[in-house]
Amino acid sequence: MVFENRIHAGEILAKNLAKLKLDPQKSTVAAIPRGGVVVGEVIASKLKIPLTVIVIKKLGAPFNPELAIGATAAHGKPILDRWLIADLNVSGDYLKKEIIKKKKEAAAREKNLGIVLEPDQYKEKVVIIVDDGVATGQTVRAGAKIIRAFNPAKLYLAVGCASPQVIDQLHEDFDKIICPAISADLVAVGQFYRDFRPVEDAEVKDILARLTNNP
Repeated sequence: MVFENRIHAGEILAKNLAKLKLDPQKSTVAAIPRGGVVVGEVIASKLKIPLTVIVIKKLGAPFNPELAIGATAAHGKPILDRWLIADLNVSGDYLKKEIIKKKKEAAAREKNLGIVLEPDQYKEKVVIIVDDGVATGQTVRAGAKIIRAFNPAKLYLAVGCASPQVIDQLHEDFDKIICPAISADLVAVGQFYRDFRPVEDAEVKDILARLTNNP
């Protein structure tokens, strides 16, 4: 399956989630910026449930920042891919500096977007973490770790695409996973979108403003 764009992915994910007959009063979407917020807005609108945003930054490998060796939020402990870190011989000094850097970047994005994580948004709710796709899984795993600490009733993952290997690894982090495009050929999330243009913070702000004005 190839999606026309992130809105199309959101529509398909919303149809799959609708089959679960979620209670709008006891459910919430936790979208990961930036692309996940576009997908998440569609899901939240179709299912008439609240949209929240959870900022996660991936930890990039030395000399290859696009390769995730882990992920972190502004607060709390990071998620680390210990096997990959060992395989790449990543030094402890590099890892420490990368974590500090990405925590600062996550805090700055939260401030820019006006986001405050509040446990009551997730406590005893069915929480659906949403992103446009999953490559390594480190980002959504970090999101799961954060939200689990807020005691959700259930934790679901809704993403456009992922590899079967990563999906298998993520089952221990989520109660249910919805992913319409599972392919062993996945190298990058953009493969599964005809339109995968970058999403800027300004667009995320516009989405959040729309939802605030039209709850």
